Amino acid sequence: MQPFSTFSPSALARIRVLAADVDDTITKDGKLPPATLECFEALDQAGVVVALVTGRPAGWAQALATYLPAVKVAIGENGLVAFDGHGERTDLGPARGREFFAELAANSARVRQAYDLAVTPDDSFRIFERAFLRPTSFDSRALAASQKLVDAGFEVIASSIHIHVRPSGWGKAEGLLAALQSIAPEARAVPDDGILFVGDSSNDRPLFAMLRRTSVGVRNVLRFLDELGDDPPAFITEGEEALGFAEVVRALLAAR
Repeated sequence: MQPFSTFSPSALARIRVLAADVDDTITKDGKLPPATLECFEALDQAGVVVALVTGRPAGWAQALATYLPAVKVAIGENGLVAFDGHGERTDLGPARGREFFAELAANSARVRQAYDLAVTPDDSFRIFERAFLRPTSFDSRALAASQKLVDAGFEVIASSIHIHVRPSGWGKAEGLLAALQSIAPEARAVPDDGILFVGDSSNDRPLFAMLRRTSVGVRNVLRFLDELGDDPPAFITEGEEALGFAEVVRALLAAR
């Protein structure tokens, strides 16, 4: 990883879409601080397309897309569902029949029982994933071991705060590209030239992997390098959480 300060201004000037994770990326201590809202206002005025790509549930994604300035789309459940700025929902990825939900429940129960996990307070707003609070003891080894508990077609991924049981084969990268199809097709055509992504954890790995030249980790991403393996972000900020995000926004706007 290189310091974000070395990100080429000419490369920043080509960015058309700023995509970002939510928790511990644009938040500070679990809240959206005033500085983040100011960043969104400035991005809106500059005409930058903002896409949020989060592990939070569909219900949260709809609220984020509807209320925050500059946010043209919010993609929830790690790429499985999206909402535009009017709150209209689009399900992403392969179609899922009635049997899928029974299988999701069975696989989730297996992981929950094995690690004595607590269901997240926002789980009732989820559609295609089930999520649990991440204990401090749940490390990269536990994450790897948990994969053996789920059936083919399912996976376990982790964010900085949650453990997710979900369908495999469709993650944040696929979700972002699908959601941008009608919003910013020119950026989607060459992702690591037109899209800049900011994240913090191992559920951001698909986007770090896709955007080899234009992915940024806020400094707290250092906690999850073991889980990221060969796919760390290309750059890392000086600041953690929302401070790191603001660092990226300032540079992006200055380059324009």
